[in-house]
Amino acid sequence: MSVSTTRPEAGQAGYDLNTNAETWRLFWHPVATLHELREAKPGGRGPLRTTLLGEQIGIAEIGGQVIAFEDRCPHRGVALTLGWAEDDGLRCRYHGWCFDAAGTCTEIPSMPADQTKPARAALTKYDCEVRYDLVWVRLDGSADTVLPEFEGWSDEAMHCILGEPYTWPCSSGRRMENFMDVTHFPFTHQGTLGAPPNTVFPVFPMDLHDRRLRWKTETFLAHNPGTDTYGPPADENSRMLPPAEYVIEMPFTITLKFQWSDTFSTQIFMHATPIDEVTSRSYWFTCHTVDDSADEVHLQLQDMVLGEDLPVVSSHQPARIGDAAEELSIMPDKAMILWRRWIRELDAAAAKGVDEVWKVLEKVELESTREQVAAGTGPR
Repeated sequence: MSVSTTRPEAGQAGYDLNTNAETWRLFWHPVATLHELREAKPGGRGPLRTTLLGEQIGIAEIGGQVIAFEDRCPHRGVALTLGWAEDDGLRCRYHGWCFDAAGTCTEIPSMPADQTKPARAALTKYDCEVRYDLVWVRLDGSADTVLPEFEGWSDEAMHCILGEPYTWPCSSGRRMENFMDVTHFPFTHQGTLGAPPNTVFPVFPMDLHDRRLRWKTETFLAHNPGTDTYGPPADENSRMLPPAEYVIEMPFTITLKFQWSDTFSTQIFMHATPIDEVTSRSYWFTCHTVDDSADEVHLQLQDMVLGEDLPVVSSHQPARIGDAAEELSIMPDKAMILWRRWIRELDAAAAKGVDEVWKVLEKVELESTREQVAAGTGPR
């Protein structure tokens, strides 16, 4: 499939920073948990309907392989996810047409067995992989992009807990920036992740290359007289946390790492899947060094933080990141400034061709740009 060179026109709805959906089709996105697929229909094989970049797609397990496809039967255009998965095929509920894991139509019940099936009797399939107990889909494989890395998953010393995915009325970009922004902690998460007067955070160097944007920063921890990591009340005993490391894998995956001591560390892994221009679904894990703590304790903490974020993030106007002139950026927004610039560059590269996408993904940030951002004059 070729990459469209059409950019959103003035006044036309687009994705964050007026980017094009065709750009984000080149990347992998989770569309369901493996558990959601198992629970979708009796038998545990689906099919399950989901939405990615405004397109209705289905996922199902056929012949032991999880596949993704356009949720549309080529016969009369009905949703294939209304049907069911059999041992070796996906059966359409309308006329019983059956398709194998390769997307080939293996049976048309209304046709005599000696007649040749139409050549167009096939599914429109998409790249699909199961990793980290998530079903990942790539709508356009022409750029040969790779799945994001989740270090905690492969670390035997870490215990990873899959959180319940959540759908928010905001773009993937809005969700990403909310996650990477530490300066909202003292206000949105007052008493949970911080509190005034601790509102100024150290300036941190950033590393931007090889598909990733990395940096470390310190944050304030709301004082808690108990044994839990976080909790009220917030007072003068709030203290600075050890440096936290943020790692963004372009475009919409982020990992936050804390090293609390020589023997205890935590990670949060999140991918903000673009359902459409103004809706995102986040798939996430909270991970910690193996101990005897209950999963519920770690999930409750994240639920509390997400509950504080949701009304704020849902109020963005617009729900997606628009033109630079619509907002103000300052030096503490450094991570968002660089992420936004890289997003724009990826979109511009996709309009030129898939080879250009990899050039942008693998680039090393220029020192002059670092100096511009440090001075508050860099690109927004």
